[in-house]
Amino acid sequence: MVGLVVAVLVLAGCGNSNVAASTSATRATSTTTITHTSSTSASTTTTAAPRYAHPHVFVIVMENLGYSAAMATPADAALASRYASTTDYYATSHPSLPNYISLLAGSTLGISSDCVSCFVNAPNLPTELSAAGVSWAAYMEGIPGPCYLSPYAPSGLYAGKHDPFVYFDNIRSNPALCNQIQPLPSLSPLLRGPASGVPDFVWITPDICHDGHNCSPEAAGQWLTGMVAQITASAAWRSGGALYVTWDEGNGGDYSGLSGSSVSSSGGGGHVLTLVIEPGLAPGTRITNLLDHYSLLKTIEQNFHVGLLGASASPGLATLP
Repeated sequence: MVGLVVAVLVLAGCGNSNVAASTSATRATSTTTITHTSSTSASTTTTAAPRYAHPHVFVIVMENLGYSAAMATPADAALASRYASTTDYYATSHPSLPNYISLLAGSTLGISSDCVSCFVNAPNLPTELSAAGVSWAAYMEGIPGPCYLSPYAPSGLYAGKHDPFVYFDNIRSNPALCNQIQPLPSLSPLLRGPASGVPDFVWITPDICHDGHNCSPEAAGQWLTGMVAQITASAAWRSGGALYVTWDEGNGGDYSGLSGSSVSSSGGGGHVLTLVIEPGLAPGTRITNLLDHYSLLKTIEQNFHVGLLGASASPGLATLP
């Protein structure tokens, strides 16, 4: 019996490589600006790019302290040395409320006092964020409960004039949005948890002692130091977050503003300190660009890819890192 041996050769060659670019950002500072550079290196794994440059943005608004006074307050000066800070940043107007409104609307919307019922029907940052699928919450110290709409709390520690969210009709009349105005203590457990549990945009208003309105700059500075420590210890901040701390207006007699800018047209609210607290920024960095409250709004809008409101749309308006 003759056996046939049939040899079948199967040649198969397949190559498979996944090469992804991983980008590292190096921030260099100069006396006039902050520049961003990047370099690309090969990696064997694919890493999805973050949706936003800063996945979480925190804003804290303090009260009634000019730049020089803030830098003369030990706690505030220590924060400026530990993190980055501005040297030429200006508030919008006097008194408090127009500044808060401008930070959300890009305009004072004609408000020139601390009125308690001057509600407005106007576009604003919170509703833009909601429409874009960006989560947000406003945390008010001293507020009795979510969506509290009275101008003052029984304790006397919460003042609606420091809570701009309740002045917009499309927030106060929408329970789902209005309930995103929360008491400050509800933020602490979120900060201790995973980054995913913290809203993308977080606004914090201290009570009228801790913001420096009714108490000393030293007392307010101590509170601020503790709040900054809570935020910078969180996974939300450590994973590329940004924290901006500003003061609503300067000292009462300071009406300075940027010449020819929208800030000067509303009277100017004075020269104030703004702290820029981000992982990767060199301690003690001084940001010397001309900036104002509309610059901060524009910075947030651009980070979350939403439209530019009012004066924040000015092409020449500088932004924060």
